[in-house]
Amino acid sequence: MKKRFLTPVLTMLMVLFAYIATAQVTSGPSDATTPPPTAASDVAKVLCYGSPISLSGPQDVGGVDFAKYHWYKIDPAGVKQEVTTQTGRTYTETSGAAGYYNYQLVTENANGCTSPLSDVIKIFVLPQLSVSITTPTSSMCAVASNATLLTANVTPATGYTINYQWTRNSVAIPGATASTYNVTGETTAATITFGVNVTYALNSSCSATNTKDIVITPLPTKPLITAN
Repeated sequence: MKKRFLTPVLTMLMVLFAYIATAQVTSGPSDATTPPPTAASDVAKVLCYGSPISLSGPQDVGGVDFAKYHWYKIDPAGVKQEVTTQTGRTYTETSGAAGYYNYQLVTENANGCTSPLSDVIKIFVLPQLSVSITTPTSSMCAVASNATLLTANVTPATGYTINYQWTRNSVAIPGATASTYNVTGETTAATITFGVNVTYALNSSCSATNTKDIVITPLPTKPLITAN
């Protein structure tokens, strides 16, 4: 009776251990609270939100892959967890939330000899970038002295250096690289599309754009007064 009872228990324990051994490492950043790097050179790579993270390990003597690559990801508690489902030379992961993604590696040769644990490699993933444009008015009279101020409102609003480039009908406006742009000098009746392109200083390929139409309305013609 004891033997019959122990067999299913042992089977369940083996299944549980197998599950733990193959469980996926927690997704998301290893560290989402430390401020971003001051410069891109402070980390191995700065990536845009949602970009794939791709890491490569070294090869053995003669340019051949090691028998096994033990990839580790450091969790938010600072504990390294082995990614048991990926033992090849290349490790890939799709980034999610912003923060530092930290990894380490141990190589193992065909004889079962293992290397020391590598230094930590840090990848920083930027938050998703977005921008909107606000202005006191979306229409102006066609008078050179009239003006309206366009303001770019960026998310995230703080913590990062943002580069700006304003456009007029999709053409970059020389020198218009501040968070605001003053529309002035428009004397021809038309609908003009002003836009702004924003990028992170840490990685200029991470960008967001938005546009705002400003209607320049014609002045009434000089009135002619008539008498009865």
